[in-house]
Amino acid sequence: MSDKETKKVSRVEELSNFPFKTFQEFRKANMEGVAQPGVDRGAALQWAQNGIYAPGILRAQTVFLMLLPYIAALGFIIWAIISKSWLMLLALPILLIAFFIFHPSAAMIFGFIRSGFIGLSFVGLVYAFMTSKPGLLALCLTLVVIWYAQKTIYRKAVNYLTKAVSEHEDLLCILWQGKALNVMFFNGNRYWVDWKIENGQSIYYDDK
Repeated sequence: MSDKETKKVSRVEELSNFPFKTFQEFRKANMEGVAQPGVDRGAALQWAQNGIYAPGILRAQTVFLMLLPYIAALGFIIWAIISKSWLMLLALPILLIAFFIFHPSAAMIFGFIRSGFIGLSFVGLVYAFMTSKPGLLALCLTLVVIWYAQKTIYRKAVNYLTKAVSEHEDLLCILWQGKALNVMFFNGNRYWVDWKIENGQSIYYDDK
């Protein structure tokens, strides 16, 4: 790539292949619902942890939600030991599997298996509560907490970052050049820094 393509910029006018000429045009289209930004989940979480525009409460929530699955698993182990329900400790591999399957990115890999696992966790929780089965209740409650933490941490990060992108031009430029941002129009067209989808066709830009 050329020096111009790799140079870090802070203005939309200098970006390569951005679908708007100015930041003001992008903001207007976003507010009118003509186009909306989409951000990478991993980049959003990283930004939530240490981004310059990440509010303090978001950082605190991120830390808490990252620790919550481990706190829930530890609580399950402590409950099993205190109640002397030793057989329940055999369920620990289930918690480990849940940690990976409940991750939002696992939806593309496991599909209906993941959905079924989540559904069973809630069904088991309700059943255990109604039939007073403490072991099953503790296990399913832990599973639900793990699912909630995994789901919420990325949702909050993505929502905050999407909002920040529409308010801070320099942040938009950083994410666009880092391939962590795309722009989707109401007609289904979608644009990234190195390729786009127009009229249902994928088009990659040639390196110059």
